[in-house]
This record gives sequence, structure tokens and C-alpha cells, in this order.
Amino acid sequence: MTAHGFGMYGMWGQAFDPGENVFSGRVGKELHVDIGASPYSSDDVVKIATAILALPPEVPALVWGTSLGANNAPLVAAYVFAKNPKRLIHGIWGFQASIYGVKAGDAPYYHGITPNVLFAHLTWSKTLFPVPGIGAYRWAPAPNNNETKLHLDEVDDPHPGDGNATVQNKYLNEMKGVIEAAEKVA
Repeated sequence: MTAHGFGMYGMWGQAFDPGENVFSGRVGKELHVDIGASPYSSDDVVKIATAILALPPEVPALVWGTSLGANNAPLVAAYVFAKNPKRLIHGIWGFQASIYGVKAGDAPYYHGITPNVLFAHLTWSKTLFPVPGIGAYRWAPAPNNNETKLHLDEVDDPHPGDGNATVQNKYLNEMKGVIEAAEKVA
């Protein structure tokens, strides 16, 4: 069984998030994950959620993003949850979600990380470069979500921080563990 992964750029794509392209490539190559057209635009929430909903239920689904893409990783999961609450998202990862992007409670269908997400890890930053607080948003679980294992790490890199090899390696190791756990259950 091959895991499927969906990475998202931040605003303005590769021109501003070259590290996301590198990271998505590493996920595909090093973990043998089908990454489709990753990285996708941060606006491709419905496209990604639709692709996840079309997967067989036992196939591990992973979502990650940088900046606005990190804001939208939980939004993908929320969209999937709204359509099929039983479809798991095995993990979401984010590199410095933007304080200017969608946040928990911003939309009627998004009130935080939904319980269909088994694992979530966000690296955030309060760095003042290039724009104060641009990577400082921190994910929150939806009310009554006791299912998701949520991890938040402060890493004060210039936004978006997706070029940080230490964080990339940590995420890759976590993804490997999430995939292995999913395969044991299947």
C-alpha cells in the first residue's frame, strides 16, 4: 500500500517557497509516497480534499504546507471531515503558518484541527523578518477533539522556514512513523 501525500506552497508559490518544492520531493523520494502534483497551490484545498476522499480508506493520507499552505493543511482535513468523518488524515505538518491566513474559527466549517487527523505537527516562528509575526500562527484542535496528537515547536527562522533541514528531517521521520503505524492497522 502506497501512502499519498499532498504538499502546498505558501502564497505566490515557488518564487517565495522554494523549500516546499524540495521538501515535497524528499517526501516522494525518501519515503516512497505518491505526492501527485505536490506542491500544490495553497488555494487547492478542495482539489486535495477531493483526491483524498477518492482514495481507498486504508491508504494513508498525509498533508503538509508552508505559510498559507500550512494554514490550509487543517482546512483540507476539515473539508474531508465534513464530507466523510470516517476518512482519516494520518498526519498534517506545517512550516510556519501565517497570521494572515485562515485560522481556527474563520469559516463555518473550520473550527480547528478535526478529529479525523491522527497526528499534527506545526513549526511556528515569532521572527520579525521579513514581516513581523508572519509565521507565528499556531494550530489549535477543534472543540472536543481528543483524537489528534498535536505538536507545536517554535523555530525562529526567517519565514517560511521550510528550508530548515533539521525541521524537514524531523517531519520526514514522523511521516515514516505515521505511515508504518497506518500499515500495521490496515
